[in-house]
Amino acid sequence: MVANPLGSKIREDILESMLKIDLGFKTMDDFDFEGKIVLLRTDMNLPLDPKTNMPIDLTRMKVLAETTLTELLVRGARVVILTHQGRPGDADFTTTDLHAKILTKMLKTKVFYVPDVYGPKAIEAIKKVREGAYRILMLENVRTDPEEMIKRTGEDHSKSKQVQTLSMLCDIYVNDAFAAAHRANASLTGYPYVLPSCAGRVMEWEVRAITWLLQYSEKPRLYIVGGAKLDDAISICKHLGETSKADWIFTCGLIGNLYLKAAGYNLGEINEKFLERKGGFLLMESAKEVLNNYGDKIFIPSDLAVETPKGERVEVPLSALPINMPIKDIGQSSCEIAEDLINKARTIIVSGPPGVYEEEQFSIGTKRIFKAIAFSDAFSLAGGGHTVAALNLTGYAKYFSHISTGGGALIEMLMEKELPAIEALRKNHKKSS
Repeated sequence: MVANPLGSKIREDILESMLKIDLGFKTMDDFDFEGKIVLLRTDMNLPLDPKTNMPIDLTRMKVLAETTLTELLVRGARVVILTHQGRPGDADFTTTDLHAKILTKMLKTKVFYVPDVYGPKAIEAIKKVREGAYRILMLENVRTDPEEMIKRTGEDHSKSKQVQTLSMLCDIYVNDAFAAAHRANASLTGYPYVLPSCAGRVMEWEVRAITWLLQYSEKPRLYIVGGAKLDDAISICKHLGETSKADWIFTCGLIGNLYLKAAGYNLGEINEKFLERKGGFLLMESAKEVLNNYGDKIFIPSDLAVETPKGERVEVPLSALPINMPIKDIGQSSCEIAEDLINKARTIIVSGPPGVYEEEQFSIGTKRIFKAIAFSDAFSLAGGGHTVAALNLTGYAKYFSHISTGGGALIEMLMEKELPAIEALRKNHKKSS
């Protein structure tokens, strides 16, 4: 049994409590990997710079390399990796050749790449893995398989050509793709029906930490909801209001602007057009409903930081709205409100940064909130690609109790939904018990 690899600031009693949680699926502790061919489904879906097509953040890959993948190698396994990058039609949909090269540097062990998922080239390469020619093989982007993302049950996916072919060539299936666990794709739900299966260390500890948070974490609970994923943010706020899982919800980022608009504020033409482009107007009625029903728990920004035509930061009170300069951060007064809530909270969940943290003059809100959490005594969990990138950039990641690799998967689990990939692992466990 390994300790939580996704967080360092965690009390010993909480760690012991997490270890007692019945996951309902097998972990790597349940298998002997010596000499076995492991089919490892990971989520190395990297955020890519649109100009260079190079990775902006390597957190998911780094965590995988340091935990599950290293452990499999130490325990004598030979590993065939399945992962995805982007989705068909999107700018970041590309091959996994780069992933293999980056992973080679991280592991200091050659990761061979084959531009094929389950065709003749992949079959031949996996045979070489079995013969001992390769220790680690990276298959092509699994979403190049036209059947991968078809909506089917796990049992139906198990009959797909991909699953039928690769399952005949491998001994054990390990799913470590928590960030994609809310997707009912073939490579995530099909294999547990045909292969001995378990969760990797990342998946295991994501489920342990989030389950513990939902069932045992102390009150008061503070959710800080920021970033630009508006539909997810509205859904989680509504759920938290309905279930009383949160004592306070502090909104910031674009979601904070959406709630300001829902509260009746005119943000100014430039900001309202941006909000509309991001789908905010389509969610306006839902935002108003959440505010009307649970407004006593929801805190909206009390001031904002805008960018002047000269690129300078200027903070304005809500009374200055509407303003025709882009809103890029929360102001000092909003930071103070957040800090006061953080100091009172016993459990803190962060999803989404408060501002445009990549720009130094608009990273103030992000830095102040992260610093306050880092020095609090609360159990702290943060997730989402931009949240994790901001934590790494500011240097506060090591002070959080748990850093989740999931965005949508984290939100759905916090909303107490069954994630298809986890459900498949649990069905495999019941079948083999």
